[in-house]
Amino acid sequence: MEWGAAENNPCRDVRKFAEPKRERYVTDDEYRAVYVLAFPMMQVAMDLAVLTGLRRGDLLGLTRDHLTDEGILIRTSKTGTPLLIEWSDELRSVVNRAKRIKPQVRLTLICSRQGKPYSGQGFAAIWQRLIRKALEKKVISERFRFHDLRAKSASDDTLDAATARLGHMDAKLTERVYRRKPRRVKPLR
Repeated sequence: MEWGAAENNPCRDVRKFAEPKRERYVTDDEYRAVYVLAFPMMQVAMDLAVLTGLRRGDLLGLTRDHLTDEGILIRTSKTGTPLLIEWSDELRSVVNRAKRIKPQVRLTLICSRQGKPYSGQGFAAIWQRLIRKALEKKVISERFRFHDLRAKSASDDTLDAATARLGHMDAKLTERVYRRKPRRVKPLR
């Protein structure tokens, strides 16, 4: 259009592919069942995903430099939002467990046995093998994605706390995309 090669934009009437909303909620029992089958580094990744609500890419990029006296200080890769995830006893325990896993010399907290950071595809492949193993052993009946753990983090807390932890500016986004637990309501009588 800018070069004058076309009069009209040929993509003007092409509709976006509307991906259906994910509704998969990972129960505590399903989480524990998969967790037991996971190797220690994946257990750390799962714990960090639920405790922090960080995206997979941000989790895989966590380094010791992100660990401060106050908590985990990170600038999220998608929005650039700076987040300080304050220490809790459980979060500190998970990070300390990650530090104890060999190899000791490595760039990122979550890494391969050789100390190399995982690529997104490499981590996804490991996750898929873990879920396949859980399905084969019949400890879960339906597969779920690693990203569903972010939704679990949002669903298992208050809306305001989840919105802040996920780094969203608007609670409507958290509610629409990440809150997957059914709402509890009381009958009229």
